This record gives sequence, structure tokens and C-alpha cells, in this order.
Amino acid sequence: MWSRRRIIFVGVAGAVAAGAVALLPRWRNAQSAPQGEALVGAHGDMLVAIARGFLTPALPTAPEAQTRELARVVQAIGTLITNLPATTRREIADLFMLLDLAPARSLLGFSGDWPGAGPAAVAEALTALRDSRIAMKQQAYFALHDLVLGSFYSDASTWAATGYPGPPKFA
Repeated sequence: MWSRRRIIFVGVAGAVAAGAVALLPRWRNAQSAPQGEALVGAHGDMLVAIARGFLTPALPTAPEAQTRELARVVQAIGTLITNLPATTRREIADLFMLLDLAPARSLLGFSGDWPGAGPAAVAEALTALRDSRIAMKQQAYFALHDLVLGSFYSDASTWAATGYPGPPKFA
């Protein structure tokens, strides 16, 4: 049986915890949202591995050309993120943070480390995210998919390989 003092303590502690949880979104929104360049700088190895997992068939086969293309894609991802609303940038930062934490990354289906990750293993993990019955995993997949492929195909030099003639030209 709890004493009156313990009941009061638990009640006050619960009220403080509830207040902190209620104020957390306001505190988080008061902070400035990360810019794309900062996110790319902090998570570059992860982004290169994920871009390679998505783009291996479309990348040049020469190692130097492939490295240059991946660097261009990662830089374009940074530019794309910078142009998104602050709330979206925060959500992307949260996703990147989760993907950098080994236990969270393992729960998402990839247990390796990003530097030196094989494109086949990353592609397999991405496919598992896409095909998951858990909506949050699918959302993570589609966010990464759109960031990488949107950044890759934003450069007109990549269009020819797919047969895309470019946007329509009106007279």
C-alpha cells in the first residue's frame, strides 16, 4: 500500500513529465531546422551507400566516374533538402539519425555499416523497407527513394539513358 506522500510524489512527477512531453514539440520547433548541406555533411557515407543501392544499374561502370556521379547526387540531395519546408527538413534529419544508429538501422533491415556497404545488401534492405507491412518503414523507403532518384534525374545528362527527351517545349 502506498503512503500518501508517495502518491503525491508520483502525481507531481507525472504532471511534470506530461508537461515536458507537451512542451517538447514547441521546443523542437523553436530550434532552426537543419540545412541540407549540414545533413549531407553529417550523413554522407550513408547517402552514398543508399544512392548506390538505388542507382547501381544507372551509374557509370568506371569507378572514378561512379564516384563523381554519386558525389553529384549527394550534393543535389543537400540542395533539395535545403529547399524543403522546415518541418520536412526536421523529419528527414530524424530519418537520417535513425539510419546512422546501428540498433535502429538493424530494426529497419540493414545491420551493416554504411562505409563500404555493398550495393546488393543495401538494395536488399531497401526492398525490404518498401515491401514491409509497416507503414513507417514504407514511408522511410519512399522518402529515400524520392530524395535519391529526384536528385539523380534532376541533371539533364541522366535523361538520355532512360529515353526521356526532356520537358515539353512550347513555342
